[in-house]
Formats: sequence, structure tokens, C-alpha cells
Amino acid sequence: STKAPLSRYSKAIPFLKRPPNLTGTYAGDVGFDPFNFSSSSPEQLTYYREAEIKHARLAMLAAVGWPSSELFDQPITKFIDAQLSLD
Repeated sequence: STKAPLSRYSKAIPFLKRPPNLTGTYAGDVGFDPFNFSSSSPEQLTYYREAEIKHARLAMLAAVGWPSSELFDQPITKFIDAQLSLD
């Protein structure tokens, strides 16, 4: 299969030039980098990508944990026979 050559401009914002390190190898890469995070090096881009995945996973855990702690605060406190800190 042959791939079409990459455009010189971003597919997301057509008047911005595509950064050289965004080669279309990552999922969702349409050349969108308005703050030039990818311009330093391919290794830095990989580091940023891994950090974004790590933060997204932490945010997903927080999205489940925070409502769960609100729902189960009083039952857990009563189970361990402690004083409620919040009413």
C-alpha cells in the first residue's frame, strides 16, 4: 500500500505549517501543534506523548475515585466507628 505524501500544512489548521517531527506515525497526527511542543526533538515528542498518556490514565482514575469517595464516605466512616469530619 502506498501512502499519500504529507501536506506541508496542518490538516487541522490549514494556514499553519506542519512541524517536521509530526510525520503521521502517531494515531490522530494531523499536524496540529500550535505551541511547537514537537519542534525540539523526536525523543522529546515521545516523552510528551508518554506523559500525556500517564496523565490521562490518572485523570480517568480520579473521575471514578472522587464520586466513589463522596458516595461511600458515610458508610465507611460508620463501619470503622469514627467521627464524620464532614457533614
